[in-house]
Amino acid sequence: MMLAGSAWAEWVTIGDYGEVTFYFDPATIRKDRNMRRVWEIQDLNERIKSGAMSLRMRVEYDCKQERFRYLEISSHSEPMAFGRVLELDGEDENWGEIAPNTAVDRMLQIVCSK
Repeated sequence: MMLAGSAWAEWVTIGDYGEVTFYFDPATIRKDRNMRRVWEIQDLNERIKSGAMSLRMRVEYDCKQERFRYLEISSHSEPMAFGRVLELDGEDENWGEIAPNTAVDRMLQIVCSK
């Protein structure tokens, strides 16, 4: 099911940030008052220790307090969330701060403008 979602999604690049290229699927943006949820992919330039070449995540953004957290993360053996699912993690209760001029900052601007 996850692989099918990756194959048919319209992934849009956020940008290349060194060792990682970031993408999101605009069709998955969901709005609930000041909150936004969206599916994203991080494509890695090199395979990491776990064997992953990409990460697929559902991220929640708090537009009012300008913070984010992960609702679901999966690591994949191939780019663009293809291949085997190597790890799957659930919701992170901790909110992260958003540093300026980062991919997360760019995503906050994109999803909160919707």
